[in-house]
Amino acid sequence: MCSSDLSNIRKRNKANGVTLSTSILSNRTRTKLTIDPLHAVVDRALARLECAGAHVEISLVDDESIRVVNRDFLGRDRPTNVISFPDDAPDTLGELMVNVDYARRQAEETKRDILYVLGYYIIHGLLHLAGYDHERSGPEAAARMQERQDQMEDLLVVLDRGEKSE
Repeated sequence: MCSSDLSNIRKRNKANGVTLSTSILSNRTRTKLTIDPLHAVVDRALARLECAGAHVEISLVDDESIRVVNRDFLGRDRPTNVISFPDDAPDTLGELMVNVDYARRQAEETKRDILYVLGYYIIHGLLHLAGYDHERSGPEAAARMQERQDQMEDLLVVLDRGEKSE
């Protein structure tokens, strides 16, 4: 369901047998995390979305950083789990901001690994960048997005290995 601007990526990947994407994943928090496993999840998720080869930038941020962006861009003065910014540039999906503090709280509540929760948020954000929506498009679109997210949850198994945040 990748945007039509990215159809050239799919064609090129099919012709060349290439399925790698360009993703920049940066941890902008004080939380120590091993983020390398998240790169593999991003690449596999983009491949499933038929967006392999697309550029995406993912920043791991804290409550305050995402609260300010949520307030300034979406009019919601509170932290959230993930915010997506689609980009119309060629070969680019966009940017994600993923909240590590939010993920830590959810990981504690659900007894999941923090990397698992971060991976879940990243997949959710990638779905938004690929055109899925659950907030503005009605219940049918929300159900399609949830179904697609459920189908991709198997990608997270490798992340549930006891990584603890500090």
